[in-house]
Amino acid sequence: MNQIRDSLPAELASPIQKVLGRLHNVQRSQAGWTARCPSHEDALNSLSIGIGDDGRVLLKCFAGCLVQPIVRALGLKVKDLFVDGDRHERDHPEAPPVTGVTALQPPGLSVKALAQAKQLPEGFLRELGISEVRRNGAPTIRIPYHGPAGELRSVRFRRSLDGPQRFAWRTGDKVALYGLDRLKAIRKKGWVLLVEGESDSWTAWHYDLPALGLPGKATWRSCWREHLEGLQVFLWQEPSAEDLTLRVSADMPDLRVIPAPAEIKDLSEAHLQGRDVIKLLDELKAHSVPVKQLRRQREDHRVADLRTAAGPVLGAEDPLDLVRRAIRAQGYGGDLGPAVITYLAATSRLLKMRAGSMPVHLLLVGPPSAGKSYTMKVVLRLMPPEGYQEIEAGSPRVLIYDDADLRHRVVIFGEADSLPAGEDNPAASAIRNLLQEHELKYKVTVRAPETGDYQVREVLRPGPTVLFTTAVRRLGPQLDTRLFTLEVPDGLGQVRQALATQATIETQGVKDPDPTLVAFQAYLQACAPFDVVVPFAFNLSNAIGQAAAAPRITRDYTRLLSLIKAVTVLRHHKRGTVNGRLVAEIEDYAAVYDLVRDMYEGTVTGVSGALREVVLAVEGLQHAGDGTVSVTDVALHLGITKMAASRRVKAALTNGWLVNDESRRGYPFKLKVGEPLPERTGLPAPGTLTACNGVTPLTDGQRPPSSPLVATVLEEVELF
Repeated sequence: MNQIRDSLPAELASPIQKVLGRLHNVQRSQAGWTARCPSHEDALNSLSIGIGDDGRVLLKCFAGCLVQPIVRALGLKVKDLFVDGDRHERDHPEAPPVTGVTALQPPGLSVKALAQAKQLPEGFLRELGISEVRRNGAPTIRIPYHGPAGELRSVRFRRSLDGPQRFAWRTGDKVALYGLDRLKAIRKKGWVLLVEGESDSWTAWHYDLPALGLPGKATWRSCWREHLEGLQVFLWQEPSAEDLTLRVSADMPDLRVIPAPAEIKDLSEAHLQGRDVIKLLDELKAHSVPVKQLRRQREDHRVADLRTAAGPVLGAEDPLDLVRRAIRAQGYGGDLGPAVITYLAATSRLLKMRAGSMPVHLLLVGPPSAGKSYTMKVVLRLMPPEGYQEIEAGSPRVLIYDDADLRHRVVIFGEADSLPAGEDNPAASAIRNLLQEHELKYKVTVRAPETGDYQVREVLRPGPTVLFTTAVRRLGPQLDTRLFTLEVPDGLGQVRQALATQATIETQGVKDPDPTLVAFQAYLQACAPFDVVVPFAFNLSNAIGQAAAAPRITRDYTRLLSLIKAVTVLRHHKRGTVNGRLVAEIEDYAAVYDLVRDMYEGTVTGVSGALREVVLAVEGLQHAGDGTVSVTDVALHLGITKMAASRRVKAALTNGWLVNDESRRGYPFKLKVGEPLPERTGLPAPGTLTACNGVTPLTDGQRPPSSPLVATVLEEVELF
């Protein structure tokens, strides 16, 4: 203490002597001194002590202690930190408590004060381009962000040392990596350390360490990985920053992570504590952890927790029965079929996709207010937040440029109108590629900031992804063949049941979704992808292929397999495996058969059950009446709305199965039966496939029986 006191000007000795004389483990530093903070149990020197321009004592605890508790723990008062303490107390009788050194400084922040707080040479910071400007009348730090060629890309301002509002970007500037102008030097070293914020970057550069700064925990951008190609990348993970690690690792699977050691939040704190930063970092690099290992550990813990939460569902005889009851309990009236199909389609997002396979992309079709959106919302309430992404309104290209993870997720476009329009639209082509090839590819031209020349950049977003949307009519042929079209019932009976359900909701309310079912889907998602085989695939394809199939039947067949596999996933705890693949059983097909057989009849013959019903109604009314039938007659006979009857009649007229004898425009139709309907055919009954529930391995050179669907189903058995 005598050496410290003797090295100070006499007029400054008193305040600093009062403070340093009461501290433990006082050590010299570039900006003043460090010591153990008296306000908390401090095994390391987390308290920084400096001297202001006017002689005041500056205190900063990097563990977060406020100035007032530190002073009280020293047996002093705030006024004791000032040369003229009595005057300060008179001028600031009710000064509010503020954290850290800002309690002892005027508003704003100067380069000198920043250098003192970070214990870095002021000249060094100025060499980095750090300067001081005045904003709103207060000094503010200006931090330039340069690109690889040294060009100015963005500017960030720092108003203070502490506080949630201390940073601000220059208007119009974008978030960027800090220090890109040092990339050439970094590449010579062959490795780089990613740190949070500019302060840690300055500390690293002060020790000639290769580092780049992330402006915050949530700022990582996938496009930044191109700057790091060819480098061994280390990420300093600060406490409670695991989410940042996950974001970065999604784009950099070979990332190595340095978890912050105890009592050292970041590089800046290590420097303030007087550590040998170079030696410390060498040791931490040697013990860094591959991010794959961290992700695996994190996922293992999460899967275990979700499995416990989903225990009641995993222990149920059939989870699908619980799903049906949960949908009904949420106030879903009428036929449960559309909601259950939607649930299975959402579950198909979890399947492992191979060439030629496809999840169940869903288009819900029906007139306005038929319950299309309601059906989806009821199902989504049983899904975890990470299982889907809703795009209710926005640019048709929002899916291309959004950074959200698309892997094993459902993407919901509330209305089909929000999808990129036009069969030849490049954005629409990118969406179709995502649906069928399980990844979104989109090339754009951008101007290179270094040269100003245009260059091609490819947006690549992996799936698999399931698409849900709604419409009042079917979509264009290119997209329509990739979607499973589900017509929402709109008959009068369905309307009456929906009204009754709404009345029940009004009087009795609606139960919240069973949390165990939500946990069940979260558990399945954490375990994805599920590799499932349908061992009776050949027999199923041969039975379907006997009909005069429409060209799109092959794609519809792949979706049928995915629906079967989705049921198998729900029942995975009761299914066997062969070569690591879950094996579907006939009971899984039976569950799907009951839901979609009428829909598949429409695919095979071109005549849906609803369309066949309309044609048969006209035939019956024609014989019973005067020979002509109107749309109103059909609607009354079938108990459906006139809008629904009109839509189906027009489809039958287009295909020639009905004829309109009324030639005058604007007059009611005079409907008659036209061409004969195709014979009824569709999916084979489950019982006919029971004997084929095993798989006979193919010998070398052997090929399965001839079928229109052989190319699609071959993969289902060759992997055994």
